Amino acid sequence: MSNKDKHIKLDNNPELAKNVFEVPDGYFDNLHSKLIENSEGILNQSDKLKELPFEVPANYFEELTDSILEKTIGNETKVIPLTQQLWFKVTAVAASLALIASFYFLMPEQSIVEPSLSDISNETIIEYLHAQQSSQEDLFEGLDSLDILLDDMIAEELNIFADVLSTNTELNYDFEYFDY
Repeated sequence: MSNKDKHIKLDNNPELAKNVFEVPDGYFDNLHSKLIENSEGILNQSDKLKELPFEVPANYFEELTDSILEKTIGNETKVIPLTQQLWFKVTAVAASLALIASFYFLMPEQSIVEPSLSDISNETIIEYLHAQQSSQEDLFEGLDSLDILLDDMIAEELNIFADVLSTNTELNYDFEYFDY
């Protein structure tokens, strides 16, 4: 299908060219007045819509500044000196220090018992050291065999890669000619 066939021409199809949205003549000329008449009729029918939900007392805004000034200017502020509350703060600090000191001095001392090597026989210590030494030797032997295994894997992968490059010349790129 070509691009010309994708577009639908309205002239060729009379059903699509027909305007389905038609408005009577002069409809928008009288619309504003009809809307106002209908809304007034709805407002006249409902008494709830006529009432204002919020009412402001008479002369509220004229008297507002005077009432605020009367409440703030004529009154003296109460001053509480810090010396009256200082005894409470000093008492609280002293009680906190006394509590901390009582925890420090009255707590029973916990003795930590450390095991000593004198309780363990010499034979047990020697057996333990031999077991540790043999496990370390096994670990090192395992590492040597792991190195040999990894070297074999790397050599095998390199041989496979070289074979693929030799059989597929399109993979043999010369990267020095690319400018990035």
